Amino acid sequence: MSSPVRHTDYRESAPGQGIRIRNLNKSFGKKHVLRDITVDFAPDRVHGLLGANGVGKTTLMSVILNHTFRSSGEVLIDGEDPRENARLLERTCFVHEDQKFHDDDTPASLLRILPTFYPTWDTDLAERLAPRFKLPMSTRTTKLSRGQRSALAIVISLAARAPYTFMDEPYLGLDPGHRALFYEEFARAMAEHPRTVILSTHLIDEVSDLLENVVMIEDGRVTVDADIDDARDSAFVLRGLEPVVRDVVGARRVLREYRLGNILSVTVDGTATAEDRRRADAANVSLEPVTLQELVAARGMRGTDDAEMSV
Repeated sequence: MSSPVRHTDYRESAPGQGIRIRNLNKSFGKKHVLRDITVDFAPDRVHGLLGANGVGKTTLMSVILNHTFRSSGEVLIDGEDPRENARLLERTCFVHEDQKFHDDDTPASLLRILPTFYPTWDTDLAERLAPRFKLPMSTRTTKLSRGQRSALAIVISLAARAPYTFMDEPYLGLDPGHRALFYEEFARAMAEHPRTVILSTHLIDEVSDLLENVVMIEDGRVTVDADIDDARDSAFVLRGLEPVVRDVVGARRVLREYRLGNILSVTVDGTATAEDRRRADAANVSLEPVTLQELVAARGMRGTDDAEMSV
């Protein structure tokens, strides 16, 4: 393999401004997928893009990258419009679950040619990761298993070191051991070369320790945009016998509830107060912090249909 390609590190010469989105809308025919989205993705942070299936997460990433045209609104990356912008193209990397490659590509050929597309490409890292993920380097990508395609996409996303990296569940094809390897290498890559990452996932609790900020979408709208700790503090769970749980809940807004036998679990909107804790203790009701997985389930059960959009 060729020697490492060394280019200017954009983070040193031109610190990123992040991603700014204002009043963004996207419709497919009469179906509104994104509705008046206004959100900022701060630079050099890992942003979790969360929500139920079909709420517009993939569409949002695709519109940011101009892979799909917006209906209206503003998108800026580093203060520039990404439409027909070659400078921004080489600063972004997008990998996703169903990653497509050319029929004649092999992992070896891709890792040779990609440094020409990414000025920040780290060949040493690519050469280290490929065997760790057990990539069959001479096998055509059409012959790779789903897990091997996922592994290849992950190697590309980490080695590219793109200042703006978009990851739409590329690791869903991996077994638990290789997912753990991805989390390890992702954390190491962010520590050594911070970048702005937008990470969409269904494996929310698995990746929660990697996230710094959470953007949650429900029915095409941003309903949560918060630091990870603030997001976790935005709701809490009460668990116990139904009559006493309902008494502790009182007039608080309930986001979700479910029963297991005679035990009722209720996800309550808002931060748990000292009075909430006192009442729960007095009633022998468990009061627990909400997990991100529970929060997404509680806040985002409805969705539009991302399947209408091809990426």
